[in-house]
Amino acid sequence: MPKIIPITDLRNTTKISELCHGKNEPIFITKNGYSDLVIMSMEAYESLTEGPQAVPGQKLGEMCFLTEQSPIWAGMLADVLRQHGVPFYQESSLGAGLAIKTGGLSERIRFFVPAAHHAAAKELVEELFSKEAE
Repeated sequence: MPKIIPITDLRNTTKISELCHGKNEPIFITKNGYSDLVIMSMEAYESLTEGPQAVPGQKLGEMCFLTEQSPIWAGMLADVLRQHGVPFYQESSLGAGLAIKTGGLSERIRFFVPAAHHAAAKELVEELFSKEAE
């Protein structure tokens, strides 16, 4: 469950710092009852911005970006990639905290595949999502 606090609580910087480091996820700040800011520890920020983690047996440098899709299409793409034996890694473009806060409609899922499978995976994506297929 995301932590939501009012902007007036930012006066106690030590408490806010401890909260950010303890939760290791974004803290949502409200102003007059509305979403205003998001704060987080450097560790949480770096974990969100470092990119995909290595797939077991693969080096991180071998992973290539494939596509970004809505959750509904991402589920279908994941099934197709599995059926064709293409290993992949997927991650949310928003992160768990923001996805919960903003709702599923704004969520996007990013797909990464090993460089050796990129060409085959790209063909599958083009086949699934091309305008001609509609």
